[in-house]
Amino acid sequence: MIKKKTDGTETAEVYPIKCPYCFKCFDPGEVHFRAAAPKHYVTRQMDETREIREDSVIDRNLADYYRQFGRQAPRRFPVIAPNGGVSGDEYIGLAPGDSIEYKDGIMYSVRDEFGNETSKRICPFCHNDIPKSAGKVESYTIAFAGDTAVGKTVYMTTLINRLQLLDDGFRSMLMPLTSAVSDKYDTYYFTPMYKEGLLPEHTHVNEVVEPLIYELRVGINKVNGDNIADKTVTLTFYDVAGDGIKNAEYVNTRARHLKYADAFIYMVDPMQTGAAQRLAALNANASADYIIGRGDAVKILESFFTQDIDFKDKPTAIVLTKSDLLKSTETTQRYFDRDSIIYKQSEHKGFLDVSQVDTVNSEVHNFFGITAPLFRKNVDFMFNNVKYFAVSALGGPTETVKVDGIDRKKIMNGIPQEIRVEEPFLWILSQLGIISDKPPEEKQNRGLFRKLFSK
Repeated sequence: MIKKKTDGTETAEVYPIKCPYCFKCFDPGEVHFRAAAPKHYVTRQMDETREIREDSVIDRNLADYYRQFGRQAPRRFPVIAPNGGVSGDEYIGLAPGDSIEYKDGIMYSVRDEFGNETSKRICPFCHNDIPKSAGKVESYTIAFAGDTAVGKTVYMTTLINRLQLLDDGFRSMLMPLTSAVSDKYDTYYFTPMYKEGLLPEHTHVNEVVEPLIYELRVGINKVNGDNIADKTVTLTFYDVAGDGIKNAEYVNTRARHLKYADAFIYMVDPMQTGAAQRLAALNANASADYIIGRGDAVKILESFFTQDIDFKDKPTAIVLTKSDLLKSTETTQRYFDRDSIIYKQSEHKGFLDVSQVDTVNSEVHNFFGITAPLFRKNVDFMFNNVKYFAVSALGGPTETVKVDGIDRKKIMNGIPQEIRVEEPFLWILSQLGIISDKPPEEKQNRGLFRKLFSK
């Protein structure tokens, strides 16, 4: 991001970095680097002399991070701490002389004492990789919350796909920051759902949560062959187990991002409301999703409240999932009309259409007033910046099929036919100042108005 000084000169703007793994915040000048080669020194215990080895090392910081999940850290190449102040055989020093390269005001690469250059920056605390754009652009964590089986994994899969294809006047691009992120999304999420028509398996509480980190550019224009964006940010997604939210240890380890999130998408299944029995009686697909003894919406909200999560003033979208279940028969029109906006795809021409958001918010707010009044009351009191939404990630029912002898959910329509999936996310982006909620001409008129009356 380029910032103009008062004297007219330009300088690169630098932002604090928040590690997407341990969530410690630090200045870009404090980063460590992962060496490009395994060469390092080892101190011999017999005579305390040092000898050169060429093998991967046990990184103590990384080992401490993995230990909290009951896992052993993989061996890595040595670490370079440009500012010094550390010790251990996993560290190597800088080459003498001019060994640090800066780009756009940020430490970009270093040359180690063996002459190898590296630009792989890592967190100075946990030694996990940090995004290549960290410190150069603003970064946001938007957390998905809700009980098990509300569809968080399915929603995340369809949301990322919709954002990658988004062509609603935003001139936007969503790109994975690494090939590993791209491969993981394609293998575990996109391919099962969009190519095989199978729902991803539920996230388990014993899995280590690896973030999916993307770069979002909005308002892209071609300038001399380069893509220049009005706004560039990194977005981090986490796929966590719904039943883990009830467990303090899980929230403090695998779902730690909930405590450091910048905004929340809080998801509620209609089968967790007072509409559950009616829907189960009227709709075979809803009946298949009805879990006897499952916690209702307000119980899960109470779990969220008790985990010391800082949510009060952060943008929170309360999302009613599986909205297609609510269109089953005339009887369910007590909740939504058949021609309700919640069953139609959202349209936002380069800005968030607030009128659509307000209409959806009103209808879903009324739904919870009928089916889960205590949940609605608690939400309205607990959150200061909240809107209600309704989405269908699949657009239709599923069926149970056998895959390699295991029961899996298959999409009856073949592939997802998403409805309003991106709308809650776009509202959050507008609240964070990433996209506009005003038409371009209205923003221009406001600017002209200010100029006229400031003279």
